[in-house]
Amino acid sequence: MKAIIKFGREMRRVINWLCSLGHLLGEIAVFLLLGIVSYTVVMRYVFNNPPTWGEEIGCYIFIFIVWIALGGVLKDDHHIVLDLVVDRISSKKQIWLKIATSVVGLIFCLILSWYAARYTLFQYRFNLQSTTLLSVPMWIPYMFIPLGAILISLQYLVKIAGYISLLPDQKNMGGR
Repeated sequence: MKAIIKFGREMRRVINWLCSLGHLLGEIAVFLLLGIVSYTVVMRYVFNNPPTWGEEIGCYIFIFIVWIALGGVLKDDHHIVLDLVVDRISSKKQIWLKIATSVVGLIFCLILSWYAARYTLFQYRFNLQSTTLLSVPMWIPYMFIPLGAILISLQYLVKIAGYISLLPDQKNMGGR
């Protein structure tokens, strides 16, 4: 039993690290996107010579930012919460509500991971490319969707385990 608990703690540490890394990469990519957009705006409106790649690369970086940072956002509890409802129920019911919403989120993200991975592989197999001058292989930007969904799925597992550990132990409460 101790080995299972130790394994669970180690997995939680690795998943939290991966999600934090994704969050950090997303933050760095925001500055990269800011630089590209600023460069594109200056080139377009000051020099009347916009780069052909600015908008497309900016879109791909935006996709990266959104999907790769999701696990870190969940880890740090920065998602939107309806406090109006949650604050009016007991602590035990709040935990059960968090477990239920996390399970629903996990199921959704697992399904999303599956279909996004299938679509990404489809893009890769048929070597589909963007129709712009860059001809970017489309599996590259699509790859961020299943990766991000997998990261958030793993973080949901960590959250669910953490919420379950907050539930009162039934043996110590006289429960059956």
